[in-house]
Amino acid sequence: MLSPALDEITLEEIQLLIEESTPERQDLEFKRQLDPTNNNHKDKFLAEITSLANTTGGDLLIGVPDPDDVDDTENTDLFWITDYEPDDYKLRWESIIRNNTHPRLSTHEIRTIPRSEEDEDGFITIVRVQPSTLSPHRVTRQSKKPFYARNSAGKYELNVEQLREKFIEQYHLREDIEQFLADRIAKIRAGDVPVPYETGPAMVLHVIPASAFTLRSEIDISSDSENHGGLPLLQRDRGGQMLASARRNVDGIVNSHDLLHTDPENLNSEYVQLYRDGRIEAVHTFHFRKDFSDDQIGFWTLYEILHDRLPDYSGFLSVREISLPVFMYLTFIDLEGYVLASDTVRDSRELDRDLATLPPVTLETFDKGSKEVTNEFMRNIWHAFGEMGDPFDHFDEP
Repeated sequence: MLSPALDEITLEEIQLLIEESTPERQDLEFKRQLDPTNNNHKDKFLAEITSLANTTGGDLLIGVPDPDDVDDTENTDLFWITDYEPDDYKLRWESIIRNNTHPRLSTHEIRTIPRSEEDEDGFITIVRVQPSTLSPHRVTRQSKKPFYARNSAGKYELNVEQLREKFIEQYHLREDIEQFLADRIAKIRAGDVPVPYETGPAMVLHVIPASAFTLRSEIDISSDSENHGGLPLLQRDRGGQMLASARRNVDGIVNSHDLLHTDPENLNSEYVQLYRDGRIEAVHTFHFRKDFSDDQIGFWTLYEILHDRLPDYSGFLSVREISLPVFMYLTFIDLEGYVLASDTVRDSRELDRDLATLPPVTLETFDKGSKEVTNEFMRNIWHAFGEMGDPFDHFDEP
């Protein structure tokens, strides 16, 4: 068996697979050679990795002959990849995955292992694929755009009935997320939250890994230290006051200023709840402002809040190697009649409902920049407030 940690796999382990005639199986595939410039090899590669993602996950070993095909001592040698530099080889396959799978496959990691002998070139490659919560993934490079899965005999093409079952699984995931959101928003509106809270106009950000709805969903939410400070509040940076007061609760870790100061006449009514399965609920209120523009929300205020906090939340999940995708939902509560305001352009139209959950922003890679994600949120917000087109046609993009 290969080491569970990809970075810990050694050449000796790989060689032992061949010497012991370890057979291919549902979670293990050998390829003696795959060239990313060869169209036939591209098709084989895409079929193998999507079949793994659509089933239980596993490892694709490139440069390793199938032990079943080894018939003499010479063939037990690893087939070293020498035509490419390791980084170039990885980037070529990453590009092929990115451009030829739908939904785009992101539950994989590619590692190259260099030859151990001094003054010898070459490496082998391991592609580790996790089971995907967005399956079934199809190969779009081929004209018929097939779907693949795996069993103990290797990959096979999914038939109509098997595809129907996969799509039903996706429907159930969407249903689970919508039910979670509806339940949480109803409780927030009712004040049934883990901190002292006064109900009123607010926005709620939910960050939801699809893996939260699997059987093995719990993660280590406090591995940094025994006194984990929780996640920062959904605010702009104001003198380092993001980590107010955190404590454990049944659901995970909650952070709020109101855990320290419980004066009912002076509540902040803001908190961040981190769940044990990686879900994040961040609440930011608008109803304690005391100026003339109580029915206005600053466009750039929202931009700065999201731009500052989204990297904290997605980065927390990335460090803990949470499987992608991650869905992010923004909900406005009791803001009917509010407008988006700016110093330089006219106010937006009024929000036309008390409860508005915007379309999700999906993270398929943790490398997606904060600006790109924030801009996607701001476009959704702009449209929710009745405006057409792109807000950055009116506002200078930062």
